[in-house]
Amino acid sequence: MRTGLSWWRPLALAVGAMLLSAGVGLAQTGDAGQRRVGLVIGNGAYGSAPVAGATADASAVADTLRAGGFDVVTAKDANAAALQDAIAAFGARLGRGAQAVVFYAGHAVQQRGRNFLVPVDPRLRSAADIARAAVDLDLLLDALIVARPSSALVVLDASRDNPWQAEIGGAGKGLLAIDRMEAISVMFTTAPGRTVADRGNPAVDEWIKAIRTPGLDMQAALARTRDAVARQTRRAQQIWTSSEPPPGLIVTPVARPAQVAQNNRAVIPLPPPESPAARQDAYELAFWESIRSSENPAEYRAYLNAYPDGRFAALARTREQQFLARQNASAAPPAAPLPQPAPPVASLREPPRAPAPPPPAATSARTVRDCDDCPELIAIRPGSFEMGANELYEFEKPVHTVTIRDGFHIGVREVTFDEWDACVDQGGCSHRPNDRGLGRGKRPVTDIHWNDANAYLAWLSARTGKRYRLPSEAEWEYAARGGTTTTYPWGATLVKERANCVGCNEPTRRQAVETGQFPPNGFGLFDMAGNAAEWVADCWSDSYRATPRDGSAFTAPGCRERVLRGGSFNNDPRYLRSAARFKYEADVRFFTNGFRVVREP
Repeated sequence: MRTGLSWWRPLALAVGAMLLSAGVGLAQTGDAGQRRVGLVIGNGAYGSAPVAGATADASAVADTLRAGGFDVVTAKDANAAALQDAIAAFGARLGRGAQAVVFYAGHAVQQRGRNFLVPVDPRLRSAADIARAAVDLDLLLDALIVARPSSALVVLDASRDNPWQAEIGGAGKGLLAIDRMEAISVMFTTAPGRTVADRGNPAVDEWIKAIRTPGLDMQAALARTRDAVARQTRRAQQIWTSSEPPPGLIVTPVARPAQVAQNNRAVIPLPPPESPAARQDAYELAFWESIRSSENPAEYRAYLNAYPDGRFAALARTREQQFLARQNASAAPPAAPLPQPAPPVASLREPPRAPAPPPPAATSARTVRDCDDCPELIAIRPGSFEMGANELYEFEKPVHTVTIRDGFHIGVREVTFDEWDACVDQGGCSHRPNDRGLGRGKRPVTDIHWNDANAYLAWLSARTGKRYRLPSEAEWEYAARGGTTTTYPWGATLVKERANCVGCNEPTRRQAVETGQFPPNGFGLFDMAGNAAEWVADCWSDSYRATPRDGSAFTAPGCRERVLRGGSFNNDPRYLRSAARFKYEADVRFFTNGFRVVREP
């Protein structure tokens, strides 16, 4: 709550006025109304109370804002001087009518009716220490108020228990509510006066996901975040906002493709670029334009896998059959499927049993690779299994029998940066994801959306002449279980050092690691649990009541949300269960999301 002025408030306002003048001067070189400015602070390296993931979340937010055209000021693990410098630099970039986004992850304390941001090197033992070391949040808010932005959002991921609040006196905890301000909205990751744990707090992830959605206004992004957090926590945690931001603050603009596309002399109109359908059409059109002159049936099959009801589906099927018949006329007989023991048929409704003895681990004799920089594959034979789980979430129910009727090959590992970069270097993929300073090589490629993955698969299909695609959700779970019927591929309970997740390792890594660092499952597959979350082909369904039982993917006309499987390095063990599933927008990239390939025999 902003009640009255502190002893330095007149000085702060004067400084703010000077910053405004500087900002207006800077804005004269361009359109002040279009100025987009961000401030991102991630403080995690507190000696007595570290904040897991604060700097990683800050990096993700900063990358997202920059991709949306924001001029971003950043500070990580900042002391008091660095915090003040970052706020001053941010204020200097503001101009009247600007759009602004501020993100702070770290600790905060409250005193004398105000909130204070805690630097990473504090020795806070008294009210005097607060005045000396902590940074009053009003210093930041005053800079925004004076600048008079057209729309601004301040996100404070600081509602945490900490060792300093009790020491400085008072019974307060969490953050104090902020008064309503014109054109400026403040978001807390939980309600005022409440705290959340570092682990299991979905608010920041959901907000980042929302603002990465092309064309999504911040009002809608906050509504989506609010709903997702309430649903995931069963309303135990609810984000709080001081007010709704004015309309028009969109972090990730919609790409504006040409409004018409030519296909075989036919003009194909596109819907308005701001509509959700336009975003999907833009990706579909780009995909089609990349293959429309091809004579390779695998490329048309890759398009049909990605867009089974697409605007060019009929033509794609005709061309696929035409060129497939031509190819088969001169093709050699296909090789026999690789031998592999079929997994046992078992029911998850039965009492837990010890997992069946796994088949031998993957060896060079059982794996294949279609080119030097193609993913390594292993054959999976047909079989039946019980899919889903009854113990946690409605969207994992009901447990049901699925019969995989056709064998397939699946990637032994998640697609790596090396494999993805080969696609970029050879012109098959246009997006080169940021490795966040962790290195590329054999780490799983992440920050990939569903459409990116399908572009890679189309390139791989064209390059090898084989049919590559994403696994269906049923194929993925069948492969992930590796012949077991237990909660995890290794047994009924979590076992340390079997996967990369929050709580799976000591210490927690909070980043992807090179593939193959943990034991494979019974089918010889690495990292089916943890490391990178993996896209599958299916549209999201709220339950399995209407999904296929033959191992094929569930599709729905115009579906926007697709399925991710396996959990990631940023998830807790609940999301690493073989049955765990969650949804994500198909056209939104996120730093935990990758994929693995399937190739049909």
